[in-house]
Amino acid sequence: MAQITAKAFDVFQAGLIRGVERLPYAPKKQYFYVQHPTEGWRVYLRAGCFIHELYKPFVPSRFIIVKRTDGDAAKATWEPPKGQMEGRDARETKKSIMQLLKQNVRREVAEEAKIENIRELNHTGLILQSVEPDFPPDTYFQYHVFSGYAHPRQIQNAFEEFKWIEDHREAFMKMRSDEREKDAIEWYDGNRKIMGRWSPTLIQMYLEHYA
Repeated sequence: MAQITAKAFDVFQAGLIRGVERLPYAPKKQYFYVQHPTEGWRVYLRAGCFIHELYKPFVPSRFIIVKRTDGDAAKATWEPPKGQMEGRDARETKKSIMQLLKQNVRREVAEEAKIENIRELNHTGLILQSVEPDFPPDTYFQYHVFSGYAHPRQIQNAFEEFKWIEDHREAFMKMRSDEREKDAIEWYDGNRKIMGRWSPTLIQMYLEHYA
């Protein structure tokens, strides 16, 4: 299981430097970071979202997950929609870091889960801070964990869009790369295997938060 730093750096404080950088694992993209002007630490910002169904009783363990494109559904290929803040976000200098995180997570949910409208989007206060193996010293990332609701019609439309994807594979593969990262959607029920280094930790944090 991934390690969670006991005290995450405060990326919401005033006076932080904002910047963008290309990272080794995705050299064609620029990613957004904040850096402390005197202490020197740098944090790349990421966000994930747990989407629940509007008008239904809140059940922490029932949320939307999506499957990595071409992944085996029986294997660890599922996760909640999440992503990393990109260089384009740095251009919006008048927005706060919280506003940018919310903007980022809405974009990721729209791209990965095909849900365009999140109601009551809320920062849970949960932050996973860690490092990647190729990060230089004093460089970290943070996942900021959000929750929100989608209208039942939005959810139905999302499930129908993924059914269309299943039936129109060739057309799907012609879409922008950001729109074809995921090719299936389900409700998390504890039975699907969760992918990656960080998604299992994010889910554990979220469920423990509401235990």
